[in-house]
Formats: sequence, structure tokens, C-alpha cells
Amino acid sequence: MGIFDIFKKPDNGNNPKTAEQRKKQTEKHLKSLNIPFIDHLPLIEEEREVRIRTAQEIAERILVLVYLTYCSEVPDERENVIDFLKTNSLWDKVSPDEKVLFQKKELTDQETANISWRSEGVWLLLWTINKVDKLELPTEQVEIPEIVSRLPKFLTDPSEFIKAAIVKPTTEILDASDLIYRLHWATRNANLNNQPMPASLDLSIIMERHYAINWVTIYADEWDEVSTDT
Repeated sequence: MGIFDIFKKPDNGNNPKTAEQRKKQTEKHLKSLNIPFIDHLPLIEEEREVRIRTAQEIAERILVLVYLTYCSEVPDERENVIDFLKTNSLWDKVSPDEKVLFQKKELTDQETANISWRSEGVWLLLWTINKVDKLELPTEQVEIPEIVSRLPKFLTDPSEFIKAAIVKPTTEILDASDLIYRLHWATRNANLNNQPMPASLDLSIIMERHYAINWVTIYADEWDEVSTDT
């Protein structure tokens, strides 16, 4: 069972869960996993009010992140990739900070590491457009071949991948958002207090998932401006 399957309930679409109901549901699940939480951590958005990125926006963002990762690992392909992105109307989807990284002749070790970690956010984004069936607890890093197998072949026309993308129901995305938010608090709290990570959770994976899901739910208009407050 995927980590969010526990939240699935029949819904006729007329009575979405309130943010308070979603919080209580998440807390009950965290308690069952012996993962700490605090009652006064705020609610996330109400389902009736939240805005969700389109499936096409999410698919485009996935491709940008994956090609940036590729360029960080194979810098000699940088110009070819930039040309490809421009030819396929994706260069305009690259954030200002990412354009700097794409065009930089030599990345620092920290920049390369930061880009690599974005793969965890890519996995979350793939889930939001139904390219990943289930999201498990964030305890182990994603295998890159698992990502690549769900994408168009390298430097081939991505238009069908983008066009065919279908975003998950809002309620499922918000279930994920609420859980990731509260998992992030639990792992940050453990880290700050030099305590073992509850349930073997990985703080870095959770940070990347939190960043990605907050972009999907439009915490900020631009990718570079997303925050992951807890």
C-alpha cells in the first residue's frame, strides 16, 4: 500500500475534506507510525480555495529539472540541451536561477549536489501526474533509472509526454501536501534536537518533496521563490 492510500475515501466531489479534517487524518496516521507531531502546526489550504498547477505545467517542470540534472553530470552536452529546450518551447519554463546553472561553464560541488537532490522532487512531481503509482514513506533515495523510464527518450520530442499528462485529484494532492508538511516538521525537530530520525525518515528527501508539492499548490508563482516553512 502506498503511503497516501490510507487517506483515500469515497467522495462524490460535493463535500471535500476541510483543512482541519485533513490535519486530524494525517495526525492519526502519524500516530500509528510513531512519528511525532504538534497540534498547533498550522493548517494547509482549504480544498475549495487551493490552486493546483496544470498537468502540462508539471510535465514541463519535470523535464526542465531532469535535463538540468543531466547537464550537471555531462557538462559537454550543455549547449545541445539548451538548444533542445529552446526548440521545444521549454527554455521559457526554466527559472532564472536555473538558467544561470544551465549556462555556467563549471558548477561548484554544492551546486551539483543541490541539483542532484532535485530528483526527489521530480519523483513527487511524477506522482502528481500519475507516472508513479504510489509514494512510499521518504526513507530511501529514488533510483535515477526509475525516473528515466517514465520520461520520453533523451532529446526526443516531449510534446506527447506533456500533452498526455493528467493531474491527480486535488484531494489526493492535498493529502500528500499535508503529510509531507508534518513529516518535515518531525524530521526538522529531530535534527535540531540531535535525535534519531523517526521511522527512518530522510530529511533531505522530505525537503525536496515539500518544495515540489508547494510549487504544485502554488505557494509561490515562481519555482525559485517556493518556501518550505514548518
